[in-house]
Amino acid sequence: MKPNVASGRLHATVFLAVMAVVLPGASCEVVKPKVKAATDVPSAGKFPHALLGRLLDKAVTDGLVDYAAVSVDEALLEEYLAEVARVSPDSHPHLFPTEPDRLAYWINAHNACALRGVLRFNRPANFKEIAHRFDSETTYVVGGKNLSLNAMTSIAYKRFTDARVHFALVKARRGGPPLPKEPWEPADLDARLEEAARVFLADPRNVDWKAPALKVGLSRILLDFRAEFEREVPSTVTGDMRFVTSLNRFRAQREKINATEVYPIPLDERLNDAANR
Repeated sequence: MKPNVASGRLHATVFLAVMAVVLPGASCEVVKPKVKAATDVPSAGKFPHALLGRLLDKAVTDGLVDYAAVSVDEALLEEYLAEVARVSPDSHPHLFPTEPDRLAYWINAHNACALRGVLRFNRPANFKEIAHRFDSETTYVVGGKNLSLNAMTSIAYKRFTDARVHFALVKARRGGPPLPKEPWEPADLDARLEEAARVFLADPRNVDWKAPALKVGLSRILLDFRAEFEREVPSTVTGDMRFVTSLNRFRAQREKINATEVYPIPLDERLNDAANR
């Protein structure tokens, strides 16, 4: 009797589909909140970022995360993500009346989902092998839609056209921006974005330059979004000098970079765990 090729293919397809659902970190996995949101929808301009703040206050020190503490208080994270899942500036625009309300939401939602992703991937020591799965293939419920971390990043900088947002979006890498100990709030959003930019660009792990060198090493966080930073500089300045000029806006006068060429600094892909200092 000849083997049933069509049947074999069908079984293989079903097997792969099942594996995609059950394997941790599998392609296109949707991570859903484990709890239901509170009965009442938040009032306009009053999204409960404080829920996330209670977790960050316990788990974050010097920009790094104690993921054991996150696990202990995972219920706080899940409660916040339940609110994120049902409400967003897209699903309920009237609840986010100002631009700072909307941007603070996207930053906090992104960072909270990244924390959840780390737990889902069993606290990976390094993201080198799983970067695409973590950033793009794993999605979270945000205002009723399934969005990846990269999708949320795209929303944040395309809608608000503020390059400083890249200093606030934390994808759990040691080489990325530090995670603040408090959530982002609309009231002081601009001042905090400015400070985050200055802190990131003052860190020698992100900017490697000493006078009188004509070359400067820059973090991939900067290079990947080069066009976003250069947008603020007149087109009369060109080449790498335009990029350097755009970054000098966030450095003290005595620390302005005087370089004509840039080169990449490899990104530290280790988990931003408190143990990875």
